[in-house]
Amino acid sequence: MNHVFSWRCLLFALGMTAGWLAPENCATAQQRPKVKLAVLQKNHAELHERYVLQLDELARFCTQKNLPDGIAEIRKYRMAPQGAMIKMVTLPQEFQPALPAEMSPEDREWQTKLRFEREKYATELYKLSRRALDSGYFGYAYDLIREIAHHDPDHEKARELLGYVAYEKRWVTPYAKTMMLKGFVWNDQFGWIERKHEARYLNGERIVDGRWMSKEKEAEIRRDFRQAWEIKTDHYLIKTNHSLERGVELGRALEDFHDFFHQTFVGFFNEPEHLQKKFNGTAKASSRFVEPFQVHFYHTRGEYVSRLKPHFPDIDKTNGIYLTTGPAGRTAHFYFDPDGNHEATLFHEATHQLFYESHVQHRPIAEKANFWIIEGIACYMESFRRDKGEFSIGDPHYIRFVGAQANFINLKYYVPLQDFTEMGMQAFQSAPMLAKNYTQASGLAHFFMHYDGGRYRDALVTHLADLYSNNARKRESPRGLDELTGESFPDLDRAYGDYLRELAKVAMAAKVQP
Repeated sequence: MNHVFSWRCLLFALGMTAGWLAPENCATAQQRPKVKLAVLQKNHAELHERYVLQLDELARFCTQKNLPDGIAEIRKYRMAPQGAMIKMVTLPQEFQPALPAEMSPEDREWQTKLRFEREKYATELYKLSRRALDSGYFGYAYDLIREIAHHDPDHEKARELLGYVAYEKRWVTPYAKTMMLKGFVWNDQFGWIERKHEARYLNGERIVDGRWMSKEKEAEIRRDFRQAWEIKTDHYLIKTNHSLERGVELGRALEDFHDFFHQTFVGFFNEPEHLQKKFNGTAKASSRFVEPFQVHFYHTRGEYVSRLKPHFPDIDKTNGIYLTTGPAGRTAHFYFDPDGNHEATLFHEATHQLFYESHVQHRPIAEKANFWIIEGIACYMESFRRDKGEFSIGDPHYIRFVGAQANFINLKYYVPLQDFTEMGMQAFQSAPMLAKNYTQASGLAHFFMHYDGGRYRDALVTHLADLYSNNARKRESPRGLDELTGESFPDLDRAYGDYLRELAKVAMAAKVQP
């Protein structure tokens, strides 16, 4: 939905149950960690510094030997650990091939050495990730797992924890493996299609109800939303009357977002004991069939409005919506806009859907208090970006976060966190300064996700898990962020102000650079 009216989609009560609601049993700040996060981060920085020294030495060798390909390859692995943003990159699907027998001694030397250093660094990072997990820093542990897979794409445990399985010398998802065993192939234009049909599809033919026809004829049939294309991905079922190709593109975006989301909020979906078992390789695979998330993508805005008006009278004030109840419920609805880019809306609504549908029962969420984070975290997730195989979230220059800085620093607008926390859904949505409160919620979400290297991220995830808990007592009386962080609300207010001022300085410095 658009930024002004994004609140309207949450007039329906949100709720969620999860098979694994990890943070219900997470220790509070007074009970945890065995090792402080700052110590783990220092160890990480030291490991990375030693790794970079080895890479730089190898790069000098390639420079001396005039090996530009070696220099370019080494540069790929010189990336710094996570900073102000959370990042990940697309991992290669194919296993790393053995070094070819026919190559120059110089090429063999740098390639062998590079592979050795990458695998060594990944091994050290995995040890560090175990320490992070044991200390209760689940988000940081998975940051390290992502980094491991970047430097050593065939690290078996990292791939397993990121949801991959080995199949025919490739790393694929369990769903992809199932589809390939059934004789399907993935095509970036058409999605999953039977291998025997791919050539005809590439030739412009389509099959509908067992009959082959031209793609133009199929488009006429699919224009009626009742006969729309259905694109199935690992976690989504997308129905659209726009085009097969656009539906597949939407599916790829949602799958990228889903993977990033589950890795970032891993502590929300897994109990601590279950995470330990996953790292140890003793966790049992779930046999429960998981229904795909439903997404409807309409050809035009007019159709979007007309189809949803009976279910949501204010639909014409939105750019997208996730409805939780009724005939159009448990479905995210969007439309094609040739003049706009609505990925922010897509990721906002996808966030509500992923949290809400992690269990099967409808339950009111944050009705009496704490509603700011329900919308704040969805606004934060709007900043998810996909660019040439690289993914990131939390860019301080994103409009929501820039607005939070401006409101706090320039306009002196700020609702103290304790007062903000006391607002339930109705109080929050009816506040006279609603737009500014949405902006503040976005800034606070960024603060709790990123402050001091992510010090409060797991506390925030724990707080969200309490709000969405199956346990009515926890849901109605969730642990507050003051308790979970071990900091008073006034101290958190001061830290937030300092954090925004620092972000503003960084943004200003970036502007003045030539």
